[in-house]
Amino acid sequence: MKIDLVYLWVDGSDMNWLAKKNAALEKDGQNLSASSVRSSRWANHNELLYSLRSVEKFAPWINHIYIVTDGHKPEWLNTNNPKISIVDHQEIIPSEKLPLFNSNAIEMFLWRIPNLSEHFLYACDDMFIGKEVKPDFFFDDNGNPIVIMKQRSRSFANLDDKSQVKRRLFSVKTARTIKFVYKQLGIKFNLSFKHAIEPIRKSYMADNFKALEQHLMQTTITPFRHVNNLQRIIMPLYDNALGRNTIVLNWRTSRQRIIYNHKKDTLPQRVSNTFLWFAATILGFIKYDCIDKQWNLIRNIKKYQPTLFTINDFSDKESSFRQASEFIQSVFPTKSEFEK
Repeated sequence: MKIDLVYLWVDGSDMNWLAKKNAALEKDGQNLSASSVRSSRWANHNELLYSLRSVEKFAPWINHIYIVTDGHKPEWLNTNNPKISIVDHQEIIPSEKLPLFNSNAIEMFLWRIPNLSEHFLYACDDMFIGKEVKPDFFFDDNGNPIVIMKQRSRSFANLDDKSQVKRRLFSVKTARTIKFVYKQLGIKFNLSFKHAIEPIRKSYMADNFKALEQHLMQTTITPFRHVNNLQRIIMPLYDNALGRNTIVLNWRTSRQRIIYNHKKDTLPQRVSNTFLWFAATILGFIKYDCIDKQWNLIRNIKKYQPTLFTINDFSDKESSFRQASEFIQSVFPTKSEFEK
């Protein structure tokens, strides 16, 4: 099967883009939380450059790479490379909804990318491949996605807990999305996204969007992130309910991936998984498919050598930023074919 790769990318320092963003903020900013508009959401530290190096090194079988942007492109990118295409927001998003600065909204339209293959991977620019990986890591023998997630620490019964308002915007939106899925399909998912490269089937995403279009256009396709947005997690959850994907947890015992089953996601099952994880860690045969924002992130990446990892939101602290930059440069020092 042909498997494409899609990135979202933005240069938060581009003056034309900043002018559009500031105009939109002046119009809508009074109703937004601070986390929705913090500048780090659009900061560019050339993560994409190193992510592409990781793809060339560990997944050379990728068919084509699409970079979705808002009227700009990385200065270092070799746009003459036939394997790369720049996709402007205007090509995939209805004009009346532009401009958009909300990745939750932009992600919903990925299936509309011209010439995109049926099977594709979606990645943020701060996601990296850590070792050689094959297509069967992402898609099963039937061509259906294998999606990495994590179990929520809070049970489904606590989704209406008023303490939600004190939690991160991401967590609140995830809880709202899970609640929405339950109301629509009657299935309780105690899951949250892992910051990992996600396999998607274009036709499934198109079907889900069309089924949810009225609600998405009213609540989720907003200029900036909003508490009422549905997370993109709704897409793989709908697929799972329809038997169109497999959800696995982000860790495994040796070669055995841990498959999530919403029918068995009871408290004892979650306790059992936690105990298994603890025992496997102590005995030293635990492996991670993905590591993202865990404590001592770089140390854990070096220790566990995961297939995928994310260095998300470079810290504002100079020492942390320098450490992250030096680490990613040391892992992928060789210039790729995607660079000028």
